[in-house]
Amino acid sequence: MIVKEIRKLKTNYQVEFQNGYKLTIDEDTLVLFKLRPGVEIDSLDKIQASIEKSKLLNKAIRFASYGKSENQVIKYLNDQGMDNTYDMIMKLRKLRVIDDYRMIKNLQNKGYAYLQLEEKLKFYQFDQKDIDQALINDNEKIPLYKQFKVALKKYEKETDYNKRQQKLYRYLISKGFSEENVKSVMNISW
Repeated sequence: MIVKEIRKLKTNYQVEFQNGYKLTIDEDTLVLFKLRPGVEIDSLDKIQASIEKSKLLNKAIRFASYGKSENQVIKYLNDQGMDNTYDMIMKLRKLRVIDDYRMIKNLQNKGYAYLQLEEKLKFYQFDQKDIDQALINDNEKIPLYKQFKVALKKYEKETDYNKRQQKLYRYLISKGFSEENVKSVMNISW
């Protein structure tokens, strides 16, 4: 098959062959196979495979743009029928579409309690070593102080001191903070 004409579409290219067959391809495939008018193509199988890979890459980019971890993207690609995901993952990393380190840092900065952070990290299916490292580096007292300030404002109208202390304590415990840290911040020793 000989390439007769190449037309630029909005995002892709339409390649027309001398036998009348038309094929819509992306720019990367066009460059990879050095397609231009007059070039003879033996088989379209490799071109078709490249087009499918490009479509899958675009799907993966769309999927990962909703805040997905590397393991979630790998599972998605496997569900889409791709067995060897290494090259695709490396390309997504290079494009900075997936970055587990940045995502873990963002979760740590959200102000979650230790248990909440652990739950979120497991939800995003990070590797266990990354979860353990994030939890070791986590300082629960920083978000605890922030929640304590919120709770003080919330219960400032409570006139009975003991009731207010109980409400503050229950509020902070319900947010997932450890008892010892809550007692430490509130300066109580029951």
